[in-house]
Amino acid sequence: MSLIKAVEGVCARLATDDGWHALLLKHGLDIKAQSLAGELNKTLAIDRTVKGFEDFSSLGQRGIEAAKPSHSLFYHALASPNVITAPNGQKLTLYPSAADIEAVLNYVYGVSPPSLADLQQQAGEGTPLALVVFATEYRPRPDTVHRTQADLCFSRTGIARVGTAPARYDPARRGFLPWMADDPQAICVTPARYSPYIAMQKKGDEGSFGPLSFQDGDGARNFWVPLQKLFEGAECIAGLELAVDMECFHINEKLRQFHLKFPNAGWHEPDISRPPFVMTDDLVEWANEQECGKGLIRPIHKARLVEEAIYEGENVFFHVPPNPSFGGYIINRRYKRREDGTVQDLNLEPNVVEIVKAGDYHALHFIDFTAEGWVRATCPQLEATGMGNAVAYSLVAAPDFYPLYTQRQLLEWTDRQDLPERLYAQTLKVLSDRRLAGNPGLEGGHFQLEDNGITAIVSHQVDGLEQVIAADVASAQRQTWLSDAAAATFSPGWEISTENGFTPKSLCAYELGSPFTEDVRICASQGGYWPAVSPDNSKTFEPKLDWIPIIPLTDDETGKWDGVNGPRLIDAANGKQVVEYINYEFTDYTKNALAGLLSVYPLAQTTAEDYQARILSMHHAFKALGAIERDEKSAWSVLSFMTITRPNAELEQAESETGTSLHVPVHFYRIYKNNRATTTTPPDDFTKRHAEIVEMVDLFASPAWLLIKREQDAWKAVEIE
Repeated sequence: MSLIKAVEGVCARLATDDGWHALLLKHGLDIKAQSLAGELNKTLAIDRTVKGFEDFSSLGQRGIEAAKPSHSLFYHALASPNVITAPNGQKLTLYPSAADIEAVLNYVYGVSPPSLADLQQQAGEGTPLALVVFATEYRPRPDTVHRTQADLCFSRTGIARVGTAPARYDPARRGFLPWMADDPQAICVTPARYSPYIAMQKKGDEGSFGPLSFQDGDGARNFWVPLQKLFEGAECIAGLELAVDMECFHINEKLRQFHLKFPNAGWHEPDISRPPFVMTDDLVEWANEQECGKGLIRPIHKARLVEEAIYEGENVFFHVPPNPSFGGYIINRRYKRREDGTVQDLNLEPNVVEIVKAGDYHALHFIDFTAEGWVRATCPQLEATGMGNAVAYSLVAAPDFYPLYTQRQLLEWTDRQDLPERLYAQTLKVLSDRRLAGNPGLEGGHFQLEDNGITAIVSHQVDGLEQVIAADVASAQRQTWLSDAAAATFSPGWEISTENGFTPKSLCAYELGSPFTEDVRICASQGGYWPAVSPDNSKTFEPKLDWIPIIPLTDDETGKWDGVNGPRLIDAANGKQVVEYINYEFTDYTKNALAGLLSVYPLAQTTAEDYQARILSMHHAFKALGAIERDEKSAWSVLSFMTITRPNAELEQAESETGTSLHVPVHFYRIYKNNRATTTTPPDDFTKRHAEIVEMVDLFASPAWLLIKREQDAWKAVEIE
């Protein structure tokens, strides 16, 4: 089928909805026109006050502009997640499929196909050209490289995510979501889209293609910059009939690498080069092209996020030596093999920490289905010209519990706030800002250490920046697969890590926790952002020096995402009230994942605005108590946190007593002054911890005012400076 025939089919389907026809007519584009090619090429009178088109390129003037997606109004209309409203104000009821959007994008690049000579001239004489695979996404203006218009963004690193349910495509959002409202325990896998391009190699150029968040040294660093999208047929490159194929390779070798580093753990070659020590099958699949278009890699959903490791029909155990350190390697060691071969759950033992620290037993191995690998495109017609080839780095990572808010958004928002320098447990870092190579040890040897710009996000080369339109434009409300939604490299990590060392040069996934739930447990307990935009579970556990709530979970959210109940007030034997916690040492997120207790649904719909409001109100609540720095905050513990909706009798009483009216959002905190020295384990339940209350304080926090009540005192209003 020719490219225009495919586009005609898309238009015919959309034209059955009067909203689409009327919407595009607002700009002078008639998708029912008999000569659609001519209609898409004519100059339009574009109305950028129409909702969803505020960030369409100020230079765009046609339905389709050859090789310029951001200047093509028809492509923008189909691909932008903000185009959801008909001219009459009603929501559109029909949306293009992912395959429809790809078909129109191919037409953008194929309406006037360039020759190879044209592309070389565009790149400049002597500039290297190659067949390069990018993870690609069309984004609203706030999330693009130059922040001037909606634009197509490219990275040579893409991130899909594991789950327990099939991928869920939301047509209105033009993307994928990891939750299902009718099945809160299901975690939908989220795919990543990869596309092959002829690209040119250029030194970083902030005013041209970027990269986004220009780093020191980028001006001397090589990046691949897309020129022409590749697809099969004679309409892509003038004078050539292309056959374009894509292949991928993914591997999970956490257990193999563990045993290579620690040979005394009991497993060796050739066993450790076989499953489950190394897994390459049944991790990902190519999505159906008829539904999704070409190039969508989809993780294969599993019954559970983690499983017991099985080798030749038997559980896999590894030797935990006396007083093990494993070099800081994070691995679950809480299931001990008994002499009869059965498994002992050490979480049920009161001295579990001492047992694990002492070692000298065999522990059960677990696997997860995260992975790393590459995506490669082949084209015999281009390879015959001697053109080189560069692959994309493909990650299959842990679930993202806050898919509507990215690492970069948090970093940039934080930089604009007047907050303490050490607000978070770790410095905010974004994967797309790291300049490291892909894993050179992966099969095929496709990654070289000098190719260290693979996580960067770039745009097409631009000659001059667009005019920035002042209208407020929303970010996409969906899971992104580009690298600015991932944390940079930490130990523990979330999406990716590096080989151990002070000066890492390349990325790898096998240094992450085994299974990944071990990392989740640590990251969440440390408070928000350690290192990902992760759940802040710090208020769930007893007071500790560096476990400080930053982005607290509400009482209703606590426990529903991880299966660990939050704190509660109880009467102690001495007649005083204490706060009872689940003992952190007896929590095991691997165990909870096996039981199906992990869920993204309770947290995943948290918007950027809500996430940010929680940070500010928590900070202001601590500030009202005289706690600014982290060591001061550690003296106070959050017992309860809620988002308040009216009517609320206690809020109304506080407002009445202070003569103050709070505007939304309003958060309620019950915070107590702790005494870490008197935290105890109750004699009848070693899985609990009791904390003494020195002073109890209630607070209502809004953006402008905070109402505070200390024990028997009256409510007091404090203006937020």
